[in-house]
Amino acid sequence: MSTTRSWIQWTVAAAVLLAVGLGLFLRNPNQGSGVRLEGQVQDSSGERLDLARFRGQPVVVNAWATWCGPCRRELPLLLEQARAQSKVRFVFLNQGEGPEAVRAYLEEARLDMPEPYFDPSSEVIQRWGAQGLPTTYFFDATGKLVAKHIGELNKKQLLDYLSLL
Repeated sequence: MSTTRSWIQWTVAAAVLLAVGLGLFLRNPNQGSGVRLEGQVQDSSGERLDLARFRGQPVVVNAWATWCGPCRRELPLLLEQARAQSKVRFVFLNQGEGPEAVRAYLEEARLDMPEPYFDPSSEVIQRWGAQGLPTTYFFDATGKLVAKHIGELNKKQLLDYLSLL
């Protein structure tokens, strides 16, 4: 019985170390060099626009969906920082859903989001190397990717990334 318990403890320890190592790799601020703030998205009325229009100030792009639990949990924090950070533009880029689904979710959750944008086929974030949702991208004022975070952000992580901008 103790041999089984030791094996389980070693397996869990190895899994935790692997997860921590993978997490450090995935949040490497230098990752994605060459990724630029550009790509065609839609606004709530269906009009297309290029994200490059937001260059000129630091930009945080949060790729999210209403069905994504971690997205739903981090959204209030991101919205709070969007209001607090006057020099940083936050772009909330919904993946694969339409304006009605987003509007219904925001009303149900009682969240006040600035204009949501839509990436219906996730084309933009696929080009940027997304590996899941949520993924948050941090661009400097020139439109160069400074950092990328895959998974749910906590306040300390978000503030650390914002300090890079």
